[in-house]
Amino acid sequence: MRRYPRAIAGAGVLLVAALIAAGCSDGTDAPSASNAEPTAISATATEVPTEAAMPAPTEEAAPTEGSVPSEAPTEGPAPTAVQPEPDASIFQDCGQVYLCAELEVPADHNDPDAGTITLELGMLPAGDPDRRIGALLVNPGGPGGDMHGFLENGAGLSDQVLARFDVVGWNPRGVSASLNPNCRDEADNLQLVGALSDTPENEAAIAEAAQQAAEACLAGLTGRAELISTVQTVHDMDSIRQALGEDQISFLGYSYGTVLGQFYADLYGANARAVVIDGVLDTSLTHEDVLVEQMRGFARVIDAIFDACLADAACPIVGSPKSAYLQLMDSLETNPVLDAEGNVLVGPGEAQLALVMVSYFPEDQWTYFYQAFAQVWGEDDGQLMHDLAHFYLGAVDLGSFFSISCTDGGRMSVSKLDLFIERMTEEAGTFGRAAAAEARMCVYWADTEPRPLDPIRAPDAPSVLVVGNRGDNATPYEWAVAVAEALETGVLLTYNGTGHTSYGQHPCVDEVVDNYLIDLVLSSENIECG
Repeated sequence: MRRYPRAIAGAGVLLVAALIAAGCSDGTDAPSASNAEPTAISATATEVPTEAAMPAPTEEAAPTEGSVPSEAPTEGPAPTAVQPEPDASIFQDCGQVYLCAELEVPADHNDPDAGTITLELGMLPAGDPDRRIGALLVNPGGPGGDMHGFLENGAGLSDQVLARFDVVGWNPRGVSASLNPNCRDEADNLQLVGALSDTPENEAAIAEAAQQAAEACLAGLTGRAELISTVQTVHDMDSIRQALGEDQISFLGYSYGTVLGQFYADLYGANARAVVIDGVLDTSLTHEDVLVEQMRGFARVIDAIFDACLADAACPIVGSPKSAYLQLMDSLETNPVLDAEGNVLVGPGEAQLALVMVSYFPEDQWTYFYQAFAQVWGEDDGQLMHDLAHFYLGAVDLGSFFSISCTDGGRMSVSKLDLFIERMTEEAGTFGRAAAAEARMCVYWADTEPRPLDPIRAPDAPSVLVVGNRGDNATPYEWAVAVAEALETGVLLTYNGTGHTSYGQHPCVDEVVDNYLIDLVLSSENIECG
């Protein structure tokens, strides 16, 4: 799961799985390409949106009645005295916005004789140290999102939270220098090649790309794929707490980071002060079920993107946008848009990723795809669509993402892959087939123990604030509902919005999250915003 749009400029991208699972609800019911009448109207946008270009929420909406608690905090009052500072001696100035540190942790938390690995840490010290509450551990998601851009942009946190906490990020094992598989190029190639149509020649090319990606990633891990599992990373999180000198630590995780938050609450609940998970993955689902259900979430949002264009007279795509898009995909496979040097600027893979990229944006940002489409179709200008696609690829290391996902999911047999591809194709035609690219790499993966799939109860944890967005593309709202129900202390915060994740998207959501993190004030009832 990847987190957009804030994550693009700041938090990095949060992926869970089949991010190219975009487009039609079912490939069989798409309008005929002959009905499409794409226009040659050119777009005015020439660059991918930056954080500054994305409008902040303008609504002054307050939480709905009953959503802001008036009762006493369920967790007790917030600290009023200055708390003992963490062991900041491990952090030092490294020329970044944040302080840096390296932390040695066991390579295998189940085997003390297996040596150690080094984790990279970063910290934004509390802006108001006299009112410092403690440490807030944050994760942007992925798997594969690193801390650099995330912390550079304040981890997407409000000024109030940044003032009261030492905000600590880290590069989890499998990311950057922490057991880095070093296979980003091969994984990016697999992502792009996976969008090719279903022909024997293309099938062979996709299988070859999957094998090359797996072999490169495993070589980078030097035979230690099992060490980059999510469970090992959760144990690292408590090692970080100990290194900071904190009896308890607060946690905020987005998208895949919600997996880390759930497992930490379950394994180390007594060591958690507050836990917020936003853009939630249901950890009881198998790897394949995650891909299928996530694909449905993408399809739902992308159908809405097409429908919004159809209903808007100003949209530069004439006729059926869905049909026009399918026609463009067919055209790009045989006649891709080339740059001045003759290299492919936009092929089917870029066209899919550009659409998926925009599905992470709130509704008022969907016009970026319409403009990119119009430029490609009418002007043979693929720069904006190329930039959107590569913005997506640059937001997270897909080599790390695929490697951690395959480690957690376990190696997949060829027969199981064939059945899975059939299932994905039945769900969404060619889009579903393309979404299986990640799973293809798992056929060539090492034997690893899959991540536990039991529903997480976390009986010893404090209240866990589970934030779900009804219009989320990458983490369907239904997952947040299921997780909140499974957790013994779960409280569901529902945001009636669009885009991936919710914090930072609406003042009501921000108020609830901030009040919980800072003052431990949280309603015992489910909350709704927007």
